[in-house]
Amino acid sequence: MMNITINQGGSMMKRRMIAGLLCGLIVAAPITALADSKDDRIAELESEVAALQETVADLKEQLAAGKSTNQDAYNIGEPWVVEGQWKLTVDSVEETDERNEYSDYHPAAVYIVTFTYENIGFEDPDGFSDGLYFVLDDSIVDAGGKMGYSYPGEVTMYPQETPVGATCEGQVCIGVDHPGSFKINVEHYDGNDVEQKATFNVTVDQ
Repeated sequence: MMNITINQGGSMMKRRMIAGLLCGLIVAAPITALADSKDDRIAELESEVAALQETVADLKEQLAAGKSTNQDAYNIGEPWVVEGQWKLTVDSVEETDERNEYSDYHPAAVYIVTFTYENIGFEDPDGFSDGLYFVLDDSIVDAGGKMGYSYPGEVTMYPQETPVGATCEGQVCIGVDHPGSFKINVEHYDGNDVEQKATFNVTVDQ
């Protein structure tokens, strides 16, 4: 009788241990599942936040492109924006030692000006052009206050008539009699036949 009692007690202990383990597994399973669910939700929220940030950045860029700027003058890298028409930026200036032997000009300095313009909504009211077109080699005022001029130097990017929604990067070559920083005065009629004007201060490192 004694042996039977001992065996029954051992069996009861085993049953209790197994029952305890099962309870632990049952409790742990939902916790693990909950943790996995939280991780998935966090990843999903992070993705949504990134998408929202990208949307906000796009909206800011669109607002900046569509709102007119009103400055006395623009420096390199500062866009001139005419609302609903265009955005024009002088990107850089580089001096070149190259000279054209066939030119009648004998400039003291020659510069390559790189610029970018975006057609926000300009359409030629007279229908003469197929898009927006800028060339920045007119109305140059050099460091000595003398008028500069277009110079037949080498450029690699040429301005083109650019339709609405497109962007064009162009270059012009100019000559001056007084080396150093200069101004570019730009005049252009918008799609409503209103003349728009801007001045760009082009700083040249000496």
